[in-house]
Amino acid sequence: MKNVNEQFVEIAKTNVETMVDLSNASFSGVEKFIELQLKVAKGAMGQSADNLKALVSVKDVQDFVKVQSSFALPTMESAVGYANAVYGIVSETVNTYAKMAEAQISAGNEKITTAVEEFSKSAPAGSESGVALVKSALTAANAAYETASKAAKQAVAAVEQNVQSATKASLKAASTALKAA
Repeated sequence: MKNVNEQFVEIAKTNVETMVDLSNASFSGVEKFIELQLKVAKGAMGQSADNLKALVSVKDVQDFVKVQSSFALPTMESAVGYANAVYGIVSETVNTYAKMAEAQISAGNEKITTAVEEFSKSAPAGSESGVALVKSALTAANAAYETASKAAKQAVAAVEQNVQSATKASLKAASTALKAA
């Protein structure tokens, strides 16, 4: 069995590595968000220029109304696309965090299980029921974590599906409304 100092050094090393990984995941998300912002700004400038050119070529009120109404759907599609891209970046970053947390919990559980096993080998006579109780509690805690983790993943998948469905329905409704106008 390792001495206490070696255990603390190992824990500190693991914590530093985890913080570096979390920082890298965070910076990756920020980089993607900045790239998205630049892409959206560039697209908005181009769309604004096109819109101004279209407005300048208007000859009468009917053309003006027609040109102006043609701006709505692309603007709405861009906004929905932007929102979906932001959601994707956030979702990816959160999933990365979740995977790291799962790995940490798994490693922690393994260390605790190993420690309990080591302790049970050198435990005094008559402590078998106490060791069995600790092992049972660990098993129950791990099962509860697994159940909660699966439920959370299912909930996230359901929310993602609902967001996609709502986005498609909103765009379809807006498109239909604009065509009717």
